[in-house]
Amino acid sequence: MPRWRPTWMIVVALFAVMMTVALVRGAQARADGALMRADPERILNMPALARSALAQGHDGFVQHCASCHGAGGPNQARGVPDLTDGDFLYGTGQVAEIEQIVLHGIRSGDPRGWQLAAMPAYAHAKPYGAEPIPPMTPAQIGDMIQFLRAKHGVATDQAAAARGGKVYAGSGGCYDCHGNDAAGNEAIGAPNLLDDVWLYGGSAATLDRTFREGRAGVSPAYARVLTPVEARAIAVYVAHLARHDRQPAP
Repeated sequence: MPRWRPTWMIVVALFAVMMTVALVRGAQARADGALMRADPERILNMPALARSALAQGHDGFVQHCASCHGAGGPNQARGVPDLTDGDFLYGTGQVAEIEQIVLHGIRSGDPRGWQLAAMPAYAHAKPYGAEPIPPMTPAQIGDMIQFLRAKHGVATDQAAAARGGKVYAGSGGCYDCHGNDAAGNEAIGAPNLLDDVWLYGGSAATLDRTFREGRAGVSPAYARVLTPVEARAIAVYVAHLARHDRQPAP
């Protein structure tokens, strides 16, 4: 066998590998372009594009989000939302809204992030830096807890609940974020106080801590870490988690 054949075989093999890599990269580039051109809210209804986005989004979620959110389940001890229950604190669960959070975060320091409101710390002399809200006494905090528990049918002191209702609608300023009906406001991230979805838990002890110390959870901004394609894929995957019973797994 002539000695030059192995050399040419190596060259041919390397050329074949380079062509394969180029084809794979080209296919990925086309998929990425299609993902960015598509209407974000229609991606999960486009099977081929959805499969590609969910696979890429799953990998990105595991790398950047799972350390807090885990597999998507709740972690009330840390105030981490359950991403599978379909209940969204900020927005209504649209892919574009989730993508905004992935890129710019919540109270992350990014000026494009969500940071319109936080739960005041009513046991402090100055509960809220942005507005002149008066503090609550321990008795008022107790009344507010009874007011909230009455909304869920578990109050143990109806007179205290009635007093708490007056604080809610008056000096406490609670209605300003949570609404007169206490149903919340997804435009600023104020939770619905009428449902059974709790970010930190709904026990009397947890509510007491919430009123006394306030809450201001943070979600990081990844605009400088992720590409636009990666951010959109993660957003599609998170939207899919809330609709998992209607969408194919990646």
